[in-house]
Amino acid sequence: MRRLNTLILAVLLVALGGYVYFFELAKDPKGKSERLLDFKNDEVTGIDLAYPERTIQLQKDPSGKWKITQPLQSGADDAAVASLIAALAAADIRRTLEKKPSAEDLKSFGLDPPAVKASITLKSGLTLPQLIVGAKTPLGDSAYVRRGSDPVVYLTGASLVFALEKQPNDLRDKTIVAFPLGQATRLQIQTTGPALVLVKGEKEEWTMEAPLKKTAKADAVNGYLAQLAELKAKTFADDQPADLKKYGLDRAALKISVDGKDGKNLATLRVGGKRVDGYYATAEGNPTVYTIDERFYNLFRKQPADFAAEEKAEAKK
Repeated sequence: MRRLNTLILAVLLVALGGYVYFFELAKDPKGKSERLLDFKNDEVTGIDLAYPERTIQLQKDPSGKWKITQPLQSGADDAAVASLIAALAAADIRRTLEKKPSAEDLKSFGLDPPAVKASITLKSGLTLPQLIVGAKTPLGDSAYVRRGSDPVVYLTGASLVFALEKQPNDLRDKTIVAFPLGQATRLQIQTTGPALVLVKGEKEEWTMEAPLKKTAKADAVNGYLAQLAELKAKTFADDQPADLKKYGLDRAALKISVDGKDGKNLATLRVGGKRVDGYYATAEGNPTVYTIDERFYNLFRKQPADFAAEEKAEAKK
């Protein structure tokens, strides 16, 4: 009996080894890797990701910025989109698996229905063959994929599946109050007490005007503004809030305003109610309510002493 069990185990190991070789490790005999799609990353101007329960559409505007156009209108995270494009460009054919798959084959490969269909449009107006991505192989190193109307089933790297597993918010721009740092000439920080006001002079020097008049540390003010411009949302709480009072934003606990030379407002951040993992926040001209980490709330609640320059002792005569 023990010998029979050993024999069965040996047969299973051989079968598994054969599967690993032929379906996971072995490459096509050409000796070189063929890409599923042939394009240059900077030529991409549109991406459509069609999932069984949702669709995400991305479009590059004339200025070169990426936007989400479906299922919502929003700025996109350029770095996240670039990573997505890189994953699509790198997807290669590891092996040709089935040239004429049956309906049952397509179901077993997770291709009917597929996990996602990815379409790319180039600046020339050409739309590349759609990538139809199915399930990962049992060992998880590869994934099943088809290309356009071609019935052939290929194996590609499973990393493509991970790269395409996206929700709209994964690709959204999380920057809350982006503004041109070089144009900032006035900073106002309002909490429950008197407002803290800092103004930049013609020689790029910063002065505190309220609650007292003092010379300010330029590095401290510029560093504060840089951190504000780079502030990223933790989550998107509500894109169309009916009542800001729900988020404690009707009377913000912290309000930060940045103005330019002509007095035009460049950015205004309001931070309201506290939640377990941070605070609610919103930006002037944008209805979206974000959440930010508590550390950012504490970071931006500055006092006059945080900006006041040390007074130099009067030289002895």
